[in-house]
Amino acid sequence: MLKSMLFLTILQSQWPKEVVFWKDISSFLAIAGALVLWVSLILFSIIAKKYEIVLRKKTDWQFMIIAPSGILVFAIIKTYAAVVKGFLKMTFIQSWIAYGIFFLSGILSLVAAFKFYNVVRPKKG
Repeated sequence: MLKSMLFLTILQSQWPKEVVFWKDISSFLAIAGALVLWVSLILFSIIAKKYEIVLRKKTDWQFMIIAPSGILVFAIIKTYAAVVKGFLKMTFIQSWIAYGIFFLSGILSLVAAFKFYNVVRPKKG
């Protein structure tokens, strides 16, 4: 506790108050945005599950639930760096891990959405 308070005092003395203020705002917005995106993709997969139950068409909703988990991991790493440690930005390793997992999760979520789209797309002809 004392160590983190000392670190925050040093951090605030090195940077202007505006930088620290906007760092906090941008960090909280990034965390909130990642959580909102994760929840929306989870809700999307629940809709796909309901669609599979009602219409008996395979939607791969299990894949859709697992795919956005990297977005949640990004939010956890960002929260650790910004809130727990009080860093202005994530460390180099944290950035590579967090953004890499976020990117992979985004690609997997896109693939899952296209799979679901192919199931619900009206057949022509």
